[in-house]
Amino acid sequence: MNRHVEKAKEIRESGAVCNCAQTVLRCYADEMGITDDMAMAIGSNFGGGMKCGGTCGAITAGLMVLGALGVENPQKVGSFRHGIADNHEGYTDCRDLLRINAEKGGEKKPHCDNMIYEAIEKIDETVCS
Repeated sequence: MNRHVEKAKEIRESGAVCNCAQTVLRCYADEMGITDDMAMAIGSNFGGGMKCGGTCGAITAGLMVLGALGVENPQKVGSFRHGIADNHEGYTDCRDLLRINAEKGGEKKPHCDNMIYEAIEKIDETVCS
């Protein structure tokens, strides 16, 4: 299994209060040259779609990680974002993703966990391509 996904699972299962953006950033803190506390602080206002239902925190954190790791190519960045949107009926906003999940009978935490894991897998795929 992907080591970043493993770390995310540990974080999400630990009971720590950590939003989607914070979780993704914490998984890459070492590679970005920041502390775990700094990752928590940077991601604090990006959970819940920037606290207003906007773009999913896992996606925004993924974009931050890509930038920190030197991935700025518009095609690669677009592929990251569109790759996730394509898996979710074109949606990337937290409010829409959660609404569609609820309409399908899904629960919030497993949905958010899966968004985190999906973003991490796309980050690693993008960095390695």
